[in-house]
Amino acid sequence: MSILQTPERERVVAPESHCNNVSQRTVGESHLHEGSHGCNHAHETVPFVLIDKLVSNDRLTAANQSMVEENRLVASMDALGICASTLCLFHCLAMPFVIGALPLLGLKFLEGHAAHVVLAGFVLAFALSAVVPGYLKHRRKDILFMMLAGLSVVLYATFIAQYTVGESWEVPLISIGNLTLVATHLRNRALCRCSHKSL
Repeated sequence: MSILQTPERERVVAPESHCNNVSQRTVGESHLHEGSHGCNHAHETVPFVLIDKLVSNDRLTAANQSMVEENRLVASMDALGICASTLCLFHCLAMPFVIGALPLLGLKFLEGHAAHVVLAGFVLAFALSAVVPGYLKHRRKDILFMMLAGLSVVLYATFIAQYTVGESWEVPLISIGNLTLVATHLRNRALCRCSHKSL
């Protein structure tokens, strides 16, 4: 009887041990799968963080480039404004000395009042194109006030002075107004550079 019972016990035990091994393997494989999925999730989050950083850096670079372009445009308008004010000032100061030679040089149109009007128009356009965008950056009200004061004096001397205070005041007033505008353009350009470096 003992000889016959031994194989039966072995037959009964063997399936149980085999099932246990299978279950242990299944549980172990499930843990491995869970661990592998967890590692995959951990590895998947790293590229997203890097992508977010790259996108934010690209946005900052684009913003800085646009700001540089705006500062260059303001600087160009300031330079043109300085040239226009200087040319207007030189035109008024030199006209009494070169008015006789203008017809010989074919520049007789420069002695008329229309030349003053055209130069004043350029002074006005370049001042507004440079100082207003610059003011939106540095928010300095004194620069805005200087521009308005300089333009007011130049426009008054060009269009009104000859009817109110006489033509003798035209050159001094235009000189004061244009010198004020030149100082305004120089200060505005310097402030725009400082505001860009501080960012």
